[in-house]
Amino acid sequence: MKRVVLVLAALAAGLGVTPAAHAASGTVVLKFYDTAGNGTELSATQAKAVMHGSGGSDSDALVDPVTLEDVQGYPLYKGGSPARWRFDVPRKAVAFAVNWPTSRGFSTVVVDNGGAGFRTGGTLVFNQQAAEDAKRRLDAALAARPDYVRSAAFTAALADAVANLDAADAATTDAGRGKYGQRALNAVNTANDLLLSEYGPAYARARDTRPWIGLTVDDIKSHPDWAALARTHTQPYGWVRIVFDPIADHGNVEHYRGAVKAARAAGLHVIGQPIDSTFASRYTRAEYLARVKAYVDAYPDVEAWEVANEVNGCWVDSRTDAKGDCLDKRVAGDDRIKNKIADAAAYVRSKGAKVVLTLYWQLGTDDARWSTFTWARANLPASTRKNIDVVTLSTYVEDAPMGLAFDQVMRALQAEFPHQKVAVGELDYWSHDTTKAFWAFDKSDPLAGRRAVAAHYYAASLGYPRSLGGAFWWYFVQELPGDAGLQKAIRSVVDRLTLP
Repeated sequence: MKRVVLVLAALAAGLGVTPAAHAASGTVVLKFYDTAGNGTELSATQAKAVMHGSGGSDSDALVDPVTLEDVQGYPLYKGGSPARWRFDVPRKAVAFAVNWPTSRGFSTVVVDNGGAGFRTGGTLVFNQQAAEDAKRRLDAALAARPDYVRSAAFTAALADAVANLDAADAATTDAGRGKYGQRALNAVNTANDLLLSEYGPAYARARDTRPWIGLTVDDIKSHPDWAALARTHTQPYGWVRIVFDPIADHGNVEHYRGAVKAARAAGLHVIGQPIDSTFASRYTRAEYLARVKAYVDAYPDVEAWEVANEVNGCWVDSRTDAKGDCLDKRVAGDDRIKNKIADAAAYVRSKGAKVVLTLYWQLGTDDARWSTFTWARANLPASTRKNIDVVTLSTYVEDAPMGLAFDQVMRALQAEFPHQKVAVGELDYWSHDTTKAFWAFDKSDPLAGRRAVAAHYYAASLGYPRSLGGAFWWYFVQELPGDAGLQKAIRSVVDRLTLP
């Protein structure tokens, strides 16, 4: 079982230390206002506390406005009197991204200055600019979905967003702009979520696609009837992702024979995962390929193989300590995960099965080199990509929020991989652990938040060309059996797909 650990980088930014001088075309000063929408300006310390949620790390980053590649990690530093957060604009257009909450929970909020990015300096009311940029992207999302039938709830949220943006524009003080800007951001997030979750199943149904409604089986013994349970809540689109755990199988490929047979008997499609990200750095390049070969050869009827999992997580290419924290010790060059991916993808392709690669969604919550799109561009050459059929995003919103950026991220993923299918991969919400940094959907009721995460991500992921949907719930065998609300959240998406 994996454990994602956020690296507490950017200590200089957190302590308010001005970065070393570098070529810049201006400085952007950010004024942050409270998230309750009362128009109270936050001190630098208060604003940083909001960004951190319940103990998260810094998440500020400068990114490419189009591709979401990480240009500079942790650019914020304090300056002026009163001290406010600011960043220097490099010699290229950049957007500013940070984790920030709305009434729907934390999101990766991207402030991109009307889509053009920042090229010069100035002073911004963060809340207002974030709402304006989010509303512009919402308008674009609507224009791209002319067949969307607007619900009453969506229409009300959109009207609320427009009214508050108008009030922010008419305000004569920054306090007013911050007040109505945050309220507008809340409403835009609500409208955006409704659009994506309502449209996704309707889009897939209208095009008669065959999505993958997925669940992950990471422990075949914890629930003896998991295959029947999976069938009940996913058919006729059911896929199970079976994690072949090296601790459980001790190198014996026959250990999972019964699990694969059970899935087949239940009418489920199977994705095999020979090596979870937790174990990837423990194998040399040759050992990694040998394990992939052993399982692929032993189970020729498995339709798809996940050749590498959460490949841009720092722990996949770094050594870790006893707590699972990433150390600044990279694995040897030839044993880098990018080489293991190339080998495994080529082998699975030669056997005629689907090749699946899983990236980990993160932007600003770790060193820039591990950021999703930056890592993909740097480590997946055309020679590797030609052997990949499906690219998925592993998403744990309590560690690395997506939220309001969902549509942005999915479109960037499709643009980055124009020849592959895409999907939401591994998904869960660790509501049983109250120490997690970022909440989603319901701050006071983590269990309700978990159900809402499932309902939203399973549905929203369906609304894109070349999307398979996916959302392979990680703790399926531990959480689904005793949670009727979680069962309903997933099954309701399937039911909407099978409507006449």
